[in-house]
Amino acid sequence: MKHFFAHMSFPRAVILFCTLGSLALGALVFLKERRLSQIETELQTVQGVLKQIQIDAYRYDELARQADSEKLKGQSDVETFIRNTAAQDKITMGQLDISNKPVILSAGVSDKVYTIKPGAKRNHSLLQVGNFLYTLERDSSRVKITHLKLTPSDKLSPGEIGKDQWVFEADLTTRIQTGSAAPPPDQNRG
Repeated sequence: MKHFFAHMSFPRAVILFCTLGSLALGALVFLKERRLSQIETELQTVQGVLKQIQIDAYRYDELARQADSEKLKGQSDVETFIRNTAAQDKITMGQLDISNKPVILSAGVSDKVYTIKPGAKRNHSLLQVGNFLYTLERDSSRVKITHLKLTPSDKLSPGEIGKDQWVFEADLTTRIQTGSAAPPPDQNRG
């Protein structure tokens, strides 16, 4: 080894130093390049997660907006909702007879059908009936009118035009999930 350094000149020292330095720098570059490829892979995963979070945030905003505009809240009683709608200023349906019956559709899902009739032989105009039924559906996405029967309040002979007074019977249906339903499948988040 002494003999190797005995004939060392400045140019040879620079060559030796550069060779050893390039080997050390090459090893460091290799390690950093591996780390960079790992970070790029993780960045792709993060971008997918961020997109999913953004989609979920938009969906949450939409659902929150719908829930705020809903007059029939999840804990509200449907009969109370119907009676409150019937008592609104421009509707004024008066006393209503409301009965309900459950209809089992499948495991975990059932419908509740509310039959609405005017109380005490009260008659209504088509405008009142239409406005009442429209307002029920407009104010809640949880209920739908599934049946409507209109009969004239007066007995009419064929070809006779009667007063605009009607007796109605309407079925309002709401779908509920019972406790025995299977939970929804987990969503793959990434």
